[in-house]
Amino acid sequence: MAGAPTIALKTGGSALTASTPTVGLKPPGSPTVGLPKATVQLQPPTLPIGSQSPSQMATLQIDEEEVEAGTGLINGLAIFGFVAAAVVLAIQLMMASTWISAEDNQSTSGWAQLIE
Repeated sequence: MAGAPTIALKTGGSALTASTPTVGLKPPGSPTVGLPKATVQLQPPTLPIGSQSPSQMATLQIDEEEVEAGTGLINGLAIFGFVAAAVVLAIQLMMASTWISAEDNQSTSGWAQLIE
């Protein structure tokens, strides 16, 4: 596989020499171009919230209690997950109690040894 062509780097000496030409961005004294103006037409001033007339009040009514289909299943799964997590926690605490109260346990700090 052929590699990309390489260009030899000039090492040593100063980066710019007298023979290195500089490129000016604009000739001195030339006119500059102004940036475009971005203007936006503003809306007329708004009224404070309390000063709305009844004709301007919101007409959209939202039902506060909407019963979604399938919430019984979701609630059942949530309760099942909570009970399963509680069972796992209880089993872990029983196992820790077995290890803490073992006769060959050299630590006398009891349950505090779990957080040491």
